[in-house]
Amino acid sequence: MATPDRFTYPIDTTHSPQSESKVVLLTGVNGYIASHIALILLRKGYTVRGTSRSTSTPSRLLSQSAFLPYASTGRLQHVVVTDITVAGAFDEAVRGVHAIIHAASPVDFRLSSVDEFFCPAIEGVQSLLQSAYLENRDHKGQISSFVQLSSIAAIVDKWRFPPISEGGVENRAYTEDDWNLSGEAVARKSESDGKFLPMVAYGASKAAAERSMWTFVETATQSHGEWVGPACTSINPGVVTGPPVNWPDSPDALNTTLLPVWNIWSGKCKAEDRLPPQIGGATYIDVRDVAALHVWAIENPEASIGQRYFATNGKAPPQGIADTIRKLYGHDEKVRERIILGDEPTCKATKAYQALGVERFRAFEESIEDTVEAFRMRWPELGL
Repeated sequence: MATPDRFTYPIDTTHSPQSESKVVLLTGVNGYIASHIALILLRKGYTVRGTSRSTSTPSRLLSQSAFLPYASTGRLQHVVVTDITVAGAFDEAVRGVHAIIHAASPVDFRLSSVDEFFCPAIEGVQSLLQSAYLENRDHKGQISSFVQLSSIAAIVDKWRFPPISEGGVENRAYTEDDWNLSGEAVARKSESDGKFLPMVAYGASKAAAERSMWTFVETATQSHGEWVGPACTSINPGVVTGPPVNWPDSPDALNTTLLPVWNIWSGKCKAEDRLPPQIGGATYIDVRDVAALHVWAIENPEASIGQRYFATNGKAPPQGIADTIRKLYGHDEKVRERIILGDEPTCKATKAYQALGVERFRAFEESIEDTVEAFRMRWPELGL
């Protein structure tokens, strides 16, 4: 069974002397995925310069059990960036860093317009990449890598390639060469019709933000005859599950992808007699695999430059979560009583498997089991 301070990753996380002199800028350091990335980097000996909008972020993060060994090392730096869309917002943050991981792109389906999704996604990437480019130009290429946390939503386009279940002729096997080209038009039409589709707008914004990175590289290369910025890479995960290392104060504050697991586990869905809505196409990936892939990319810029990496591991809709919990914990009558009863496109993550040297990402059953065990240990007073 998992415990909050026992995490394994599919890359070597032992302390390395080569990492001790290097600083990695990690935007949105307090996020679900980003905090796992930070933990790997700290374990390996890097100094992590995290950004967030709050001055309390470092102390909160270092108070978490997984981060306690690093509380007195001074290797978690912090820069407050209140608005990532402002030009020059990251000028201070990028000074002296050796790699950048841009993970500050929260999932918030409460937004009510396309532009609310697009503005921070696109302008945040542009602001950070411009600062990184200028820093590299002035300091002879010290920043070796720029890794953007994108999404499977930037790749899958069900309007061009509808699955069989929606009237299509085949279930497309998506690869890193695919792009979501239809989402923006669909999202803007939904907004104008008064039936706004936030998940569609989110997917379109991820595609637009990632394209803005590749366009920036192409434009700068054409203008100056060469690219003096860092090696750019994108990681495109599906729905991310797995135990957090930066815990909210209460289950209600869990992030968008973990809250459905909690609601199924805690019995809320049984009480409401409905499963949570499916997020996107329900392809899943464990947070520990996603975090490891980011770190691998910054450590291997010669291999990762110009690449996109799918991070997906098959299908896991909400019913799959309920079925997995019942299978793992159904021997407990209380669990059985509170868990609700209740062919799609596939995705090929071959390139990411090769990068990490694995045959398969972490199994969904293991991901859900570790998540629920973490819930049980974090909030035992809830008596679940």
